[in-house]
Amino acid sequence: MSLSDIIMAEHSRAQAKMIAGIVIQKPELLDELLEIIFAESEPLSRRAAWPLRFIHEKDEKLLPPYIPMIVSRLPNIQTIAVQRNLLYILAYSDVPESCQGELLQYSSEVLINRSSSVASLIYSLDIFYNIAITEPELLNELKLIIELLLPNATAGVRSKSIKTLKKIKRLLPFRLKKT
Repeated sequence: MSLSDIIMAEHSRAQAKMIAGIVIQKPELLDELLEIIFAESEPLSRRAAWPLRFIHEKDEKLLPPYIPMIVSRLPNIQTIAVQRNLLYILAYSDVPESCQGELLQYSSEVLINRSSSVASLIYSLDIFYNIAITEPELLNELKLIIELLLPNATAGVRSKSIKTLKKIKRLLPFRLKKT
C-alpha cells in the first residue's frame, strides 16, 4: 500500500497521527509526503498536510532541513487547509535567517488580505512577531498592521491581536503609544 493510499483510506485525527508515526519511523517517506502536499491534488494534498503537523509536534528534528523549501513553496499554495498546516509549522519552528525576509513578506500579505482564513491570520501574526522581536522597526510595523486588522477582526483574530500587542508593548514600553 502506497503512502497516498494510506492517506486516502480514511480522514481522521487517528489516521493522521498514524501516518505521522509511519513517517517518523521511516523518515525517507518525508520527501514523498511533501511531494504529495505540494502537488496540490485535492483532497490528497489537504489530507497529507495534517500528518505533517503531527510529525512536527512529535519529532522536531525531522522538519528543520525542509523549512527553506516550505518557505519558498508557500506562496504557491492555494488550498487553505494546506496553508494553515504549513503556517502552523512555521510559527512554531526556528526559521533560518536566510528565509526570514521571504516569510515576513508572505506573512505581511496574509495579514493585509481581507480574505485570509482566521487560522492563517493567527499563525501569520505569530510568524511576523517571531521574526520581528529583534527589530524594533518591524515591531512597530506589526503594531500598525494589527491596528488595521482589529476593526473587522473575528473574535479569534481580535484575541490573538490584543495578546500580540501586549507582547509588543512589553518589548518596547516607551516607544509605542497606547491603543
